Amino acid sequence: MMARLAAALLCLLLAGCTGNEGSEAASGSRVEPGQFDPSQPTFTTSNFSALPPAAPDTALMAERERILGPGANNPDEVRLWWVGVSSFVVTMKGHLFLLDAWEIVGLHANYVPIGREELAALKPEAIFIGHGHFDHAADAGYVAGHSGAVLVAGSTVCDSARASAARDGLSTAFPCVVLGDVNNTAPGQTQSLKLWADLPAVTVLRHTHSEADPTDLAMGGRPLLYIPDVLTYPQYLNTNVGETLRFLATLRDDGGVGQPAGGTWAYHFRVGDFTLLWHDSTGLMRSGDADSEAIFNALRKLPDCVDVQLNAIVGFGMVTSAYRDALAYVAAAQPRLSMPTHHDAWAPGIGGGANAYEQSWTSAVASLPFNTEVDYLKDPSDYLKPRVFKSDDPRWQPGCR
Repeated sequence: MMARLAAALLCLLLAGCTGNEGSEAASGSRVEPGQFDPSQPTFTTSNFSALPPAAPDTALMAERERILGPGANNPDEVRLWWVGVSSFVVTMKGHLFLLDAWEIVGLHANYVPIGREELAALKPEAIFIGHGHFDHAADAGYVAGHSGAVLVAGSTVCDSARASAARDGLSTAFPCVVLGDVNNTAPGQTQSLKLWADLPAVTVLRHTHSEADPTDLAMGGRPLLYIPDVLTYPQYLNTNVGETLRFLATLRDDGGVGQPAGGTWAYHFRVGDFTLLWHDSTGLMRSGDADSEAIFNALRKLPDCVDVQLNAIVGFGMVTSAYRDALAYVAAAQPRLSMPTHHDAWAPGIGGGANAYEQSWTSAVASLPFNTEVDYLKDPSDYLKPRVFKSDDPRWQPGCR
């Protein structure tokens, strides 16, 4: 079983297969389009009616504090809880929402001290999906099906999430805001989504998924060398057959290894003087490439700039160009604080674990021609450990670099 699972991971992530055949056999069933209702509310950024201010709910507030700890409901603070790979729980002006939705599972079990059940119990108001690959979106249907959260994502994720919710016997009535896909949006294009009535609109940027381009090696690129963490796997070994089968079923992801069919999206949030940029992948950023330049320019023009950047630093581009792409996103955004993600030990040899990249990444950021503080998240010690920001902190005074 373990060998088969490892082979499936490597096939999916390194060889470019989609995992369809093995996942259908493992799950024993497949949800066809007719088994869920595609007529449930689906919106675009232009016709969605904004959610009202957060309403007090004593029981829900108590549940959130039980799961997230004291102060989780403070409307005067922005709080971030890392829950694995690029997934975060966020509270902002009393609203609670998720960035990506996936419980690390496969070879691992209980590596992160929170699972899909607790994410659903938090009753998030919204789930923002960066792209539809399983390690970012596999639990979106489960959480939205339980909570009714608004799902914000590329075109294919909504149907996948509703199919997943139906397979679990959950409601498929959660609303979706569909951002588009790789065919009707261009890298660097932005949209404005007024999701909450009492918060500024969220800026949504279409960018690109990480990519290993062999031509980079011919142009002087080099792979990033590191020693991956493999010791966590026997310590947190998954022996639950049901979880393994569920994981294998999620390998039916959005578009395989390459650019996800529904697109790859970055999100920029604002409250008071504070701004937050989150992206769960970092696409190719090569000098002279039109898409790269469009993305770079769009990042430079985000409203009110960027105070905190949650930036994926591990991707396929590391195989041929080390940190070039990830560093370019930081160079474009020029955040006051950078918090690297997608670097934890979630898959053998692929997610190397935070210790594998710490020295090289912090040195790379230090080479930039401006000062950016790095809050280097480490697994597993920083899982569910809150990062707390005051939106009116003088540190965030308006003004770009």
